[in-house]
Amino acid sequence: MTDRATKEEQLAFLKGEFKEVASIVLTSVQGLNAAEVDGLRRKLHEAGVNYRVVKNTLAKKATEGTPLSVIANDFQEVTAIAWHKTDPVAPAKAIAEIKKGLEKFKVKAGYQGGNRLDEEGVKALATMPSLDELRAQLLGTINGVAGKLLAQVNAPAQHVVGLLQAKHDEDAKKAA
Repeated sequence: MTDRATKEEQLAFLKGEFKEVASIVLTSVQGLNAAEVDGLRRKLHEAGVNYRVVKNTLAKKATEGTPLSVIANDFQEVTAIAWHKTDPVAPAKAIAEIKKGLEKFKVKAGYQGGNRLDEEGVKALATMPSLDELRAQLLGTINGVAGKLLAQVNAPAQHVVGLLQAKHDEDAKKAA
């Protein structure tokens, strides 16, 4: 049995994490053995996603008065949460990848942008590009525009060089 001080410490931790969270995925680890749970934790950690099995009553209390209260009723049975503070799609992507190999692993619900997500919503979130992918796409777009602009700026100079070369070749023919 957990003593009062430990519960208060866990509650304070959850409240602190829930204030800064970009998204959360609630899962059930029921039916998984210890090795499967350890592998799950390792894969999530490698993806930069926090993962923790929580006491439902503490988790419900931690969501009170926050936008996360929309998922409070999903804290039932054995619940584990996966969350990321800055990347809203990272937990969903990591969970979706892990779920492919573990049929017993269940997604209960999710939260992103003030909305409760069901399992289908979490799957949809997992298909969205991550923050790093969006940055790369934006950078590619910016670089593409800059490259095209540079080509347009250099085009008149290339035409002048071509014209001068043609004139030089013509003069060389006449002299020969």
